[in-house]
Amino acid sequence: MLLLATITASGPVALNIYLPALPLVQADFGVSLARAQSTLSLALLAFAAGILVYGPLSDRFGRRPVVLAGLAISLVGTLVCLIAPSIEALVAGRAIQSLGFAAGLVVSRAIVGDLYPRERMARVLATLTMIMVLGPTVSPLLGGWLTVEWTWRAIFVVLLVAGCVIAWLAWRWLPETRSTATQSATVATIARASVVLLGKPAFSGYVLQGGVIYATFLVFISYAPYVLVDALGRPPTEYGLYYLLLAGGYFLGNWSVTRLAHRRPLEWLTVQGVAIAAVACLAALGLVAIGFQHPLAIFLPIGVLGFGQGMALPNITASAVALAPGNAGVASSLLGFSQQLIGASCLQAMSLFATSSVYPMLTFCATAGVIAWIAIVAQHRLAARARARISAPPA
Repeated sequence: MLLLATITASGPVALNIYLPALPLVQADFGVSLARAQSTLSLALLAFAAGILVYGPLSDRFGRRPVVLAGLAISLVGTLVCLIAPSIEALVAGRAIQSLGFAAGLVVSRAIVGDLYPRERMARVLATLTMIMVLGPTVSPLLGGWLTVEWTWRAIFVVLLVAGCVIAWLAWRWLPETRSTATQSATVATIARASVVLLGKPAFSGYVLQGGVIYATFLVFISYAPYVLVDALGRPPTEYGLYYLLLAGGYFLGNWSVTRLAHRRPLEWLTVQGVAIAAVACLAALGLVAIGFQHPLAIFLPIGVLGFGQGMALPNITASAVALAPGNAGVASSLLGFSQQLIGASCLQAMSLFATSSVYPMLTFCATAGVIAWIAIVAQHRLAARARARISAPPA
């Protein structure tokens, strides 16, 4: 579990440790905000492409070799970022790095799907995330410190050393969990499994939910460093401190799943989590609208948002992966790819708005939260009606 959490956290850590450096990267290369943001958005698109590929590959060739290959690719990308002479080279390095890190996220989910049924899977995923979240929690603090004390390139020195250690641990200790039933899977059977899975309304609903929730989180963590500096006049190092509220809320949300999943239906936990997240986003927007301009007026409600997302996402993931018990890698890939694609698209669209005001960021988060709540309630009501029709006695 600790090894899986470390491998899974590699991608989020690489994202979060880099965030405080964005303003300095923009200034160093003398580029626009949209160009600087492309080091995030294009990296996320590469991450999404990797997620789409690695799951089926792990169903075909095994979990272990795919994870090891992904870690090797991430090391190459990190080295390119370290020596990048231009913003174009940095974008390319970030894309290669993210392409490699995608293997850890998607295959770790598939490994959990190999080992546990749906109800148990949600608790295991929540536990895995609780362990994993520690790295992304402290990484913005580390990234801000490295950037201020040395340069943004120091971030990639740390990532390169850490990546070598993680790759060695995975080579030494990661087992193979793919069942013998899937070892004969071919490209054609995997493609058929993907089509069947996408044709299930329940799976499409989970894809939409996961994508909207992730986009809310991604837009906030990407724009909050700019908003703190440009709109609130705070130093970039403060972002890491305030980010602890969001990460702490997400940690507590995961913890609540480990305590409640055996007593409450997964659907109930999902709806409650999405509702809490929506109310939190609306509260942050409302506090700013009535004149509270302190960072705590934003980050305290966003900490509650993290709690709601921590409740909802493990159950959404477990429910989606459980729909394809024989092809956990395919299900994990499709779910993760959709999340990244929706998140990257929303992030790039938000680059058109100024960061000198908190309103664009919070308006997006509040709107996405309400949409997610409406969609999840509608999905569960439709599912309940379908179950009622099936169980109804014939006339």
